[in-house]
Amino acid sequence: MAKKVEKTSSKLKKLTDFLFETRILKYLPRASLPYLKIPLKENVAEHSFYTSIIGWILAELEQANKDKVIKMALIHDLAEARGGERNLINKFYSDPLNEPKIVDEISETYDLKNFEIKELFKEFFEEKSKEAKIVKDADVLAGMLLEKEVFDSGNKKAKKWLDVSLSRLKTKSGKELGKLIFQTDSDEWWLEVAKKYLPFIKFL
Repeated sequence: MAKKVEKTSSKLKKLTDFLFETRILKYLPRASLPYLKIPLKENVAEHSFYTSIIGWILAELEQANKDKVIKMALIHDLAEARGGERNLINKFYSDPLNEPKIVDEISETYDLKNFEIKELFKEFFEEKSKEAKIVKDADVLAGMLLEKEVFDSGNKKAKKWLDVSLSRLKTKSGKELGKLIFQTDSDEWWLEVAKKYLPFIKFL
């Protein structure tokens, strides 16, 4: 009985360490932001959250495996916890990270075999399956949301970024969503909420 408890405790300890490692993504800023020259900040963990939400939407629209897409989106930048976040310019001057190897090591370190993280990341990295293509589009679209906010705040140079992002989309739904992100005022959603409730609010 004692050995079973010890084994369970050891497994939970590894999972706890894994959770702490994933939190480092919260402290890793998106590497492309300096080139946009903006005060707006976003970290890798935030980006992964948006990618997961968008992936969920695209999976529904494309009739793909939502469970797989969401999981894949959640871990698509996991390797950056150890390998770091590099922007496009950085990548021209440095060797590519062996991201599958990093994710394999993370999976083995924390005994995550049952979570299929290695398999999910490999599938995303190879970008051959429908779900992997959806997550790749979700990754690009998450970046587009930030780029559109920057554009709407007055930085017209962000249009160049939006144009490039649009050209990278591959799925039908991803392309349609990308065009709408480009065309939609990023403040529109809350202005509509305000217009709906404003007549019923009494101001002192």
